[in-house]
Amino acid sequence: MPARGARRTRPGNERNAKEAKAAKRGGRAKGAIVRGFALCAALCVFALFASFAFSFQPRLSDNDRDFMIAMLRTLRDDVAKHYYDPTFHGVDLDARFKDAALRLKTTPSFNDGIATLAEFLTQLDDSHTTFIPPNRRVRVDYGWQMAIVGSVPLVVEVDRASDAAAKGLAPGDRVLLLNTFKPTRDNLWRLVYFYRFIRPQAQQRVAVLEPDGSARTVDVASRVESKPITGLGDLVAELERDLDRARDTGASIAPDIFVWKMRVFGNPDAVDQMIAKARGSRTLVLDLRGNGGGAVVALRELVSRTFDREILVAQEKLRGRETREVAKPARSRFSGRLIVLVDSRSASAAEMFARIVQIEKRGSVLGDRTSGQVMTSRIFPHQFGVGAALAFYAASVTIGDVRMSDGGSLEKVGVEPDEIVLPSPADLAASRDPALARAIEVAGGSLTPDEAGRLFK
Repeated sequence: MPARGARRTRPGNERNAKEAKAAKRGGRAKGAIVRGFALCAALCVFALFASFAFSFQPRLSDNDRDFMIAMLRTLRDDVAKHYYDPTFHGVDLDARFKDAALRLKTTPSFNDGIATLAEFLTQLDDSHTTFIPPNRRVRVDYGWQMAIVGSVPLVVEVDRASDAAAKGLAPGDRVLLLNTFKPTRDNLWRLVYFYRFIRPQAQQRVAVLEPDGSARTVDVASRVESKPITGLGDLVAELERDLDRARDTGASIAPDIFVWKMRVFGNPDAVDQMIAKARGSRTLVLDLRGNGGGAVVALRELVSRTFDREILVAQEKLRGRETREVAKPARSRFSGRLIVLVDSRSASAAEMFARIVQIEKRGSVLGDRTSGQVMTSRIFPHQFGVGAALAFYAASVTIGDVRMSDGGSLEKVGVEPDEIVLPSPADLAASRDPALARAIEVAGGSLTPDEAGRLFK
């Protein structure tokens, strides 16, 4: 589910403001716990400041080793106290803790220690329960992104100024191997987490199959930047800037069709603004592809502005209690036809909204199966050290099981579109968008895949 307070603070929300201030101090006081509904919503900024994997790995000092064991203990306590399933899916948490502590006593390097801490949480096989390691003075940008299209890992974006572009990596290339790993739908979140948080790479070896059938392997250098940061407040500020850059865009296709590219569930005011633009159209094509979720208030606002009745957004089961998230219809809303586009990177609030549209028979959903990352999580910030040696880390812990109004869970399942429409490798290479073109066709309009691909460029 989308984040509550983890994405940004808003005027009038005193609790969120207090949480942000507490996070900036790096404290752990009551009320300083940041609540979220999808780890992917937080990854986009924390990934910038993870430990960096150079060929030289600093050895652990006795003090560092003590700090790591203390961090392990804190991670265990966070999970033991807050994880939504008190049985931990059958995992013996104490036994795993003892094993990890024993390994930390003999682990040779800092990076190996960080990997041990991360593995302690990833053994729960829960994409929302992860270790966010101490921030470092280095950030890394790989210059390219991949996604699962259907069941195939494809390059979907390449920064023209990157070494990836210089080496010929291009959209549409099928990723056969990333270093030594074969990407799949099941393991992609682990690979993203590992290479962003735990072992960011100065260089990656990528084996690809190009759209013309030729195979090759390239070594891609990462862009590395030194950037001193002080604490969690800096990470929150960085996330704010990222959100500001991820602004929604819209375009009218003839007088009757409005296309809304919604990049993030952020400020609910942005939802109101785009609905106002769409209200005069007969059909709204809501493009949620690549939307990793965001704020619960934005999801609730979107439901309120697109439904004419009260809607149960979700039911959330936490330890010892259950909650219900309800959206009431707004007076000014879009009442026309609704078509929603999703893909494998649509997560959290994005896939929840798509499923609500299906359950309530409000419209149709086109594209690819969504990511299946819909649980309730909180980020618990911590700190250790003093003065210049002060460092910050955090644990993201799943605190609730989210169910849709029909009782179903989207976790590890995702939303199956009413109509599957996938871009081919050749489409990605040529910047064509067959899914958006098909949505326009369903809406009664006409747009070629080439024209659709240029719509928001």
